[in-house]
Formats: sequence, C-alpha cells, structure tokens
Amino acid sequence: MKKKTSVVGWIALPILITVFCSAVICLCAIRPAEKVQTYLKVGFMDNNTVIPKSDGIEGLTIVKTDIDTEYSGKTYSEGEVPYPEYGTQYAVLECEKNGIFVPVYWGIGSELLELGGCNTPSSMPAGADGNTVISAHVNTFFHDLDELKKGDKLTVYTDYGRFTYSVRETIEFASGDKTYLRKSEDNILTLYTCEKELLGEAKKRIGVICDLEKKEFYKEAEHE
Repeated sequence: MKKKTSVVGWIALPILITVFCSAVICLCAIRPAEKVQTYLKVGFMDNNTVIPKSDGIEGLTIVKTDIDTEYSGKTYSEGEVPYPEYGTQYAVLECEKNGIFVPVYWGIGSELLELGGCNTPSSMPAGADGNTVISAHVNTFFHDLDELKKGDKLTVYTDYGRFTYSVRETIEFASGDKTYLRKSEDNILTLYTCEKELLGEAKKRIGVICDLEKKEFYKEAEHE
C-alpha cells in the first residue's frame, strides 16, 4: 500500500509543478500583454476620437498631435506657454538613457491614461513657471520610471518649444498624499506612477522631481 502511494506521489508531483509554473508564467505575462495592447491602441488611434458616453466622459474629444521632436530652427529663452485644450496631446516626454518616450495629454482619466501620460490640469504645462505634474500607468508608459537616477536628463517636446529637465530626487508617497502634486514656486517637473505590483492595487506611488534646466521656445516672446 505504501509503495502504491509513493508511485502516485511521484506521478502527481510533476503535474503539480507544471501547473504551478504555468500559473506563474501567466501572471508574469499580464503586464507585458497590457503594455503591447496599449501601444497598439495608440498606434492605430485616429487623430480625433470621441469617447462614447458608455465608455467614459461623454463627449470628450481626444486629439492626437504630431509633435516635432527634431526641430532644428532658431530658439529663444523666453516665450509664451499656451494652455492646451482638454484631451489634447500637447507634448512628448523623452529620456534617451532609459528609453522613455511618452505622448502627453492635457487632462486626467482612464481614457487618456490608456494613450499616454496625463498632465494634471491643476498643474502647469511644460515650460511654464511652477510644478508640471505628469502621471502614467506603471504597466505601460512609465514601466521604467523607477530606473531614473539623480542627474538623468529628460526632454519635453511641445509645439511651442522644448524643455530640458534634470532629475533632482526620487520620491515615494502614499496614494492619497498630495504633497508632491501641489503648486510650487520652483520650476519643476514631477513624474509619478504606481509602485509595481503583480497582483492587487498598489497603495504607494513612486516618481521623480526634476529641475527645469533649459527653455527653448520656437517663437520669441512678444513684448508690449
């Protein structure tokens, strides 16, 4: 009887190991699959998309904009910073060192977060005086945000200029903490996302605070 039980155990063990490994692989594949689906959705998105009432904010028009990231014309240290229309992609955030390349939309909400980063409307547009706050999903566009280090350079491209930032510090805060998202007298860029979690909802946010180092406007400011 003992011999029979032992044989059953040896047969069952590989099956259990296979099931366990398969489950782990499936869980690990969740994040990459979500990332691919999001990028595909962005790639095939029309320039103007209206969100139906059943899918989100009724009547929200999402506008995808072609931002020139290779502008080579004359630039100026001073210029005008226009406020974008809600739901419009007005910028591209790039960090060549870490491979970060994110379309940035003016507004917040799940519909926009599926397409890129969200510049909180209560903060400032890139290049303006104050705190520019941009968030994105950790499983897609800000997947490598935690790899940024002090001194790393980031560029925000817009249709009115490009702006270079340098990482000052990394930050961690609770999901309900608004300390780093408030207005600031310093010209800074705050990037944040959820802490990476395989399962469950993340209760911690991680990110970086960056100092504005260089302004390059495409048009000179008009003097009164």
